[in-house]
Amino acid sequence: MSDFIYSQVTEPDEIRILTLYSGTESQELEGCIRHIQLSSYTTSPTPSFSIDPNQQKAKSVRNTRKLLDIFEAQSHRANQSYDSTDYGGNVWPWNIFEASKESVRRSIRGREFFVKQPVLGFDCKRIEYIPQSSYDALSYTWGDLKKTYEITVDGSTLSITRNLHMALMKLRSPSEPRRLWIDAICIDQENVQERNHQVHMMRRIFSTASSVIVWLGNVEGSVQATLEMILKYNWSRGKKNLFNYPKESLQGLDELFRRPWWKRIWIVQEVVAAGELVVLLGQTVFPWVFLVNLCRAIQQAEFLSHPLSSMIRSCGYQKFTVLDHFRRNRTMPLVRFVHCTQDYQATDSRDKLYALLGMASDLSPDEIIPDYTKSVEEVFLDLVRFMVVKRHNLDVISSGRLSVSISITPSWLPDWRGLNTLRPLNSEEVGGHFYRASGNMDATVDMKDFPSILIAEGWIVDTIDFLDDTITSAHVSLPTIRHWQRVAADNVDRTTMSLFWRTIVMDKDHLGNLATPSFGKAFDDFIDGSDKTRSKFVQQFSDAVTRAVMGRRFFITKGGRMGLGPPEIESNDEISILKGCHVPLVLRETEGYMVIIGEAYVSATMNGELVSDLVGGRYVLRAVSLK
Repeated sequence: MSDFIYSQVTEPDEIRILTLYSGTESQELEGCIRHIQLSSYTTSPTPSFSIDPNQQKAKSVRNTRKLLDIFEAQSHRANQSYDSTDYGGNVWPWNIFEASKESVRRSIRGREFFVKQPVLGFDCKRIEYIPQSSYDALSYTWGDLKKTYEITVDGSTLSITRNLHMALMKLRSPSEPRRLWIDAICIDQENVQERNHQVHMMRRIFSTASSVIVWLGNVEGSVQATLEMILKYNWSRGKKNLFNYPKESLQGLDELFRRPWWKRIWIVQEVVAAGELVVLLGQTVFPWVFLVNLCRAIQQAEFLSHPLSSMIRSCGYQKFTVLDHFRRNRTMPLVRFVHCTQDYQATDSRDKLYALLGMASDLSPDEIIPDYTKSVEEVFLDLVRFMVVKRHNLDVISSGRLSVSISITPSWLPDWRGLNTLRPLNSEEVGGHFYRASGNMDATVDMKDFPSILIAEGWIVDTIDFLDDTITSAHVSLPTIRHWQRVAADNVDRTTMSLFWRTIVMDKDHLGNLATPSFGKAFDDFIDGSDKTRSKFVQQFSDAVTRAVMGRRFFITKGGRMGLGPPEIESNDEISILKGCHVPLVLRETEGYMVIIGEAYVSATMNGELVSDLVGGRYVLRAVSLK
């Protein structure tokens, strides 16, 4: 059989759709590809769940209880099912039905007997594809890039990866065709020009899809028990307490949230753009909102006094909550998106930018166009140039780090390969606290020597004098924090010392919001206590400390300020605030130029406290030549 040859995409709004033919597990994958035109306009996608989660929850609970009451009252009726689309969606309605009966032992007044009770089953099936141009988009991870499996397309062979093959085998219907958009099949990956064009359309492709299907992999090990818990939690009257489920169900959470899909950069846009969003786990499809409800239950249970609390607390569910937060907020400025997603992964580093373009609130579709003929360095140099010239903003250079970017010059160009493991200071999603050390000043930059030199106006506001150890362990080292406290007490005044607790959390709580004085009340118990005696509030404070200090080094400046910076900082490095850059930068003079060591949290500077002094002339405005 010959290899599949793509017919060209010739129209601006044209995409390919795979029709996956029905079949059983013993049959090979087979389908055909047809071209369709996307509509010339798109609207903001409507979530597949209610805008008011409390109203939706109440409605679903009433509906579910009604269903269960019917089953309990009429358990003699076999094979009944009841529609539950109010809680699932229009494309993938779900229902519960009587799958079988089981014998249950009962005892009344000393007499034991068995009664037959219904065992409820769960089903979620797609409605008919109407109109015929409708399709579903698949969100998945490529996994191993070796294309060792095949699908027959229009009588020819198309090679695909193992993970995609598994997804299609599970998604394929035994009786009806599926109409799917899948990047590895519907884009000619060898045609760079086409790839540029289709990637530019990605937001539209996913928002136009009738639904987006998230493939989370096979049901293996304890994930089988976890899947049963996800379903039962969402449609069972009982067992709303997670600790009433088998331990294996909770153990599987860690395995589920460690799967590669959660860290793939493209999933952010795919989830945000989706109208109706469902999850495919093994052969079971269920609404995204089932995971929303489960993660809310984890948040309610993770601090309870229970032997398994630590297990669910460390299962990694935050990967879901961050993603769902993106989905609910839909958009944010481009550079903030880039910072928020820095630890997401991409096979092609250029996608660390291209995957976000469709969601940026400060970008029109044609201002930055994907171009895979450019190198990674060229792509991000273009981003810096665009942000400086068009937006008068220097936030993009705050992720630059000298040591990580040895192979990349200049130092202010961030390394987007994911080697910089420090969480960017301004990486909170919409609603989180955003630092504004430079106030609302626009960047003033001389681009005459760009890209070798970037000349930016700003101020040197302090110099690092003393520095201490870097925290590198996965959990906060209390002895190290206590040592920092003693060093600070010996080197700063009393007023500054009152900011120590704010410094070690970088003035943010465990959720990334501005830390309140009431949040800081947990500091004394945190610094004095042990892991075994921590209350919920102390644990949340500890989480905020971990979030802030991990991988960073404590320092004190000659001006008596405290701070946290990258591990590469040295004594006599200078603290600068540049116009248009919202966080302070640590700079080091080298051969007449300044190189960026990294961004830093510096007490009493992060929220514009120095702006009046900067513009008032207390500090000398200078042109800083960054190399």
